[in-house]
Amino acid sequence: MKRIFTLIFVASALFAQAQYATPGTGVRWDLETLAENSGGVVFENNGHYELNGSVVISANDTLEILTDLTLLLHDLSYIESHGVFIVDAPDQAVFSAIDPESTGIKWRGIRLYEGHYTYLRNATFEYGGGIKVNNGGTFHMDACTLRYNYYLSGSTSGSLASGGALDISGPATIENCSIYSNQRAAIASASNVASPIIFRNNYLFGNTTENSNRPQINLGPAGPGNTTHIVGNTVIGNGFVQSGGIAYSSLLGVAGDVVIDSNYVEANRYGITITGSGMNGWIRHNTLIDNNIQNNPDLGGSGINLTASAAAAYQHVMVTGNVIEGNLWGITIIGYPVVNMGNNDPENYNPGLNVFSGNGNGGVTYDLYNNGPVNQMAMGNLWDVAVQDAESIETVVTHQADDLALGLVTFMPAAQKVTFSATGSGNLPLEGASIEIAGETLTTDANGEATLLLVNGSYPYQVTATNHTTATGEAVVNGADLEITITLTSTVGITELKGFRIYPNPATSYVRIEGASIQKAELLQLTGVVVRTFENPTGSLSLQGIRPGYYFLRLYSNGEVIVYRLMIR
Repeated sequence: MKRIFTLIFVASALFAQAQYATPGTGVRWDLETLAENSGGVVFENNGHYELNGSVVISANDTLEILTDLTLLLHDLSYIESHGVFIVDAPDQAVFSAIDPESTGIKWRGIRLYEGHYTYLRNATFEYGGGIKVNNGGTFHMDACTLRYNYYLSGSTSGSLASGGALDISGPATIENCSIYSNQRAAIASASNVASPIIFRNNYLFGNTTENSNRPQINLGPAGPGNTTHIVGNTVIGNGFVQSGGIAYSSLLGVAGDVVIDSNYVEANRYGITITGSGMNGWIRHNTLIDNNIQNNPDLGGSGINLTASAAAAYQHVMVTGNVIEGNLWGITIIGYPVVNMGNNDPENYNPGLNVFSGNGNGGVTYDLYNNGPVNQMAMGNLWDVAVQDAESIETVVTHQADDLALGLVTFMPAAQKVTFSATGSGNLPLEGASIEIAGETLTTDANGEATLLLVNGSYPYQVTATNHTTATGEAVVNGADLEITITLTSTVGITELKGFRIYPNPATSYVRIEGASIQKAELLQLTGVVVRTFENPTGSLSLQGIRPGYYFLRLYSNGEVIVYRLMIR
């Protein structure tokens, strides 16, 4: 009995390792033709396909899946490609394990070799060994799902991906994907990969289920002259206290730049970290909330952490417009990075505009900790203090004033909050009004409000809304928050009639109206405020005492309302 069992086991193992390689003759394959030609490696079974062994897409050949289907892969099975691999399903193509509940080795994953071209869209890859992308090819993944993928070491029986569900050593674009509950990172690349990656608009949740010291996004350098983009992603933890948010690292001195922009990062061990040298970084417009789940300030918990350990290290980072809230530390700078968190020098201009709230540990608020000897710039930010003055901000910034060995942080002037409140007819909130100020365009919300941060100074603005008059003015910021109320007059039902003659325009001390009978005339500021009323006017309207500027002249004539724009010098 023992001998028979051994023979059966060996035969089963050999069958599991069966392989079919396409001949490399430029043929376009699909799962149906593979099932017809692979000698049982790929076969159809009760409405789905199965793979028991491995399929190799040879150079010059294509595997194309353009329909909704399910491919179940037996234990130790895998796909590798040296050619073209395309999945573009109308709804979803599913690549899954033959037994998802098995606690043993499942399918090994997908490996893409040098020279490959891979396009994956509307596909789910689950309960396998991930996707390994080698250098020297083209990889694009869109609207796919990667979930429950595992890691296991072993050259012949382990998972093909090791660093994460996506293990990438070459240029790649991944966008609009859902990546969750994988044993290691969602995406990882080597610290010397030297290839740019675009990772955009993806949803990540609860990766690194093995609870190892890995972030959910863990990327290496892009290479000299190349930039990695991590943009618009949602990265949420799920209680694995060793799992971080976003990391970009160059531990071997390989150059590369990174843009980390408009991501939402919550409930990880830390939010964003850049480590190493040979890089420029831009961290802007991210929301970093409650990245404190390990709850040990000696080991992490920063909203943003920047680390360069050697004096010769080159790490320059621009930090702009981030919301940093509820972390153990706001921003920590360790060693020798040069960080611009706000600078009014024209050659190094950065408006700052980072907002700090509720960051701290041990009962102390830590918005910024400059734990290194480099002087840093941090102007134009909104700090977690009641009054944005130097004395108050000093209490939430750790730098040379606290320890002479540390670099000085220049944090004044700080930002102030400017709030616009726009109302329309009936003094009701006006949603959707557009406000042009300081090179930005704001849009009012359902409460008629829009806010921005500005440092001290004077800022002309213009407010417009569909079917309403236009308002202009100047916001003067001087060391305190500012609220500006704007009233726009509706132009619905107002008619501009030809046949009136209004002169002179521009006017100085008077304006004359000819061409119709006028029952009433009103002079309005562009905000809609009436500054002078003329009842049954005849001849000239006196403008004495009116400040120069642009106005509206509203005329009531025989049941109609006519509006003219008037300039007064």
